Amino acid sequence: MNAGRSNLRVRDLIRHGLHLDDEAALSDEERSMRHRRRVETLIYFCWGLIVLKTFLVIWAVHHYAMPFNPMWVVGPTVTFAFVATAAYYWLRD
Repeated sequence: MNAGRSNLRVRDLIRHGLHLDDEAALSDEERSMRHRRRVETLIYFCWGLIVLKTFLVIWAVHHYAMPFNPMWVVGPTVTFAFVATAAYYWLRD
């Protein structure tokens, strides 16, 4: 029973954090700007995860003396993330 209430709280927190409140009274331009802000917030969050992953991979490779360069993992991740981010900003308008 408590799990249902906690799921509602988490959902409400996400909805409030992403500004998913009532959009019926907004104009098309305001709705578009909110959507753009939500997508860009998601992109920033994902880049933060990529930075965290980069530090963890580099630490793990050096800490456990793995016989490969950590750039084999980090390089493709950053490259594809950069391409996806650049495509979003290029095609955004």
